[in-house]
Amino acid sequence: MLTKLKNRIRLFFGFSASETNGLLLLVPILLLILSAPSIVKQVLTRYSFHSDLEDKRILKAWLEESRSKLKGEEDKKFVPTFFDPNKIDSDKWVELGFKKKIAERIINYRRKGGSFREKEDLLKIYGINQKLATAYFDYIIIPQPASKPKPKSTQIKQNFEKLVVEKKNVKFDVNLADTTQFQIVKGIGPVLSSRIVKYRDMLGGFTSTDQLKEVYGIQDEVYERMLNHFDVLIPSAKKININQDSISFLSKHPYLSYKTSRAIIKYRLQHGDYQSVDEIKKIHTISDSLFRRIAPYLKVEFIE
Repeated sequence: MLTKLKNRIRLFFGFSASETNGLLLLVPILLLILSAPSIVKQVLTRYSFHSDLEDKRILKAWLEESRSKLKGEEDKKFVPTFFDPNKIDSDKWVELGFKKKIAERIINYRRKGGSFREKEDLLKIYGINQKLATAYFDYIIIPQPASKPKPKSTQIKQNFEKLVVEKKNVKFDVNLADTTQFQIVKGIGPVLSSRIVKYRDMLGGFTSTDQLKEVYGIQDEVYERMLNHFDVLIPSAKKININQDSISFLSKHPYLSYKTSRAIIKYRLQHGDYQSVDEIKKIHTISDSLFRRIAPYLKVEFIE
């Protein structure tokens, strides 16, 4: 019969004898490969089913044992035994149905400083039966640690915010405020408040609240909110003596470039000491707008 089948295949497809033999060998293999996923799925499903049954059996046995301990107290409703995974010993873990090596692994984890802060942390133990651990979630109690005291800087900020609420019409000097006080404004955090103080130091103090707009990161809406709490109450500007200070010193000011600073010094060397700050307006590189910005930070003192 097999010979007839081979002859028919050779006549129909025009195969040689070796090709016909190969085809007959290949077809069963392909059928086996195509049916393999279905077979594996049935095996795994059967295994998973038995595994679930085993987990349920262990949990049921534990509940039954707990019920037996309450025997004789018929007037009381059964209450399952709750436990804290951070406190029970290895024997209790084994009693709950976990393998001895897993119980020892949990104890070693706690001995090295580890702890379970949430129920789900139990699933992180390597090799633990996760289905069984999940089944105990309703019986796990982990006391929450007491809240830590707030950092001193946070307390200062809250006290300052309370003061602002109580005295809404009071404004604070933008030249005296620290980084914590600036953070009462919505939109200003630690980074931006530090940037404000740093820019204020580079300027030598704010002479106008408009200068707050020059701080990188302050958007228009944040600036408008700052005006509700801060103002220049006492103008304070650190002065630069244009008759004495060097190019490098002048160029450190945000309003003066190295080129402009060199022009100021060059004019002084050519014409002698400045008699007034207004004289720098004679330098063609200094515009009227630049003069108005920089003038509050300049002074004229004569070298004896």
